[in-house]
Amino acid sequence: MRKEGPVAVAFIVGLVVIIVTYFSAKPLVAIKGELDQWYLITTAFAVAVGLVNLARIHTGKIQRKKEGWGYSIVLMVGMIGFILFGMTVSSAGDPKFQWMYNTSIVPMNATMYSILVFYISSAAYRAFRIRTGEAAVLLVAAVIVMLGRVTIGEMISPMLPKWTSWIMNVPNTAGMRAITIGATLGGISQALRVLIGIERGHLGGVE
Repeated sequence: MRKEGPVAVAFIVGLVVIIVTYFSAKPLVAIKGELDQWYLITTAFAVAVGLVNLARIHTGKIQRKKEGWGYSIVLMVGMIGFILFGMTVSSAGDPKFQWMYNTSIVPMNATMYSILVFYISSAAYRAFRIRTGEAAVLLVAAVIVMLGRVTIGEMISPMLPKWTSWIMNVPNTAGMRAITIGATLGGISQALRVLIGIERGHLGGVE
């Protein structure tokens, strides 16, 4: 029962969700609504467990004054501050919440992305080394796209923006669709493995 029970629950729940997606059977729609509420409750408990674990780790780091413990203080103050602030607003659309988000999260995201630019530049330099024919095509396409997106590119040649649009709309779109289709097929196959009980890694040690 330790193995069959969770597998049976996953199969029944997955089957209900799949049927409701394609057929509007009223009893199953009501069951799906109840399952959605359970999902939200489970997610809330998972977030709570994560918060407790995060607080435990960083509190210990602050007490022992391990390397980087100052950053742990900033993390704890920010986490507790946002939790308390979130309890005072009615919804995410509240102007006060929007102000807090725009004055804290947005600048921090901008800072993170600005730091990542250096890593992206380094990776691009390594990727653009012409060692094969494919690398040469990648380099030429990248140069055209970068020049076609800035004003100086149009000054060099009026054709660069048009070539950029073609590269982005034809080869790039085709490649992204292929990646999306492949990822979707992989997700479907993994979901079927979980649904019929072949994949049991999510059960946490149950062989």
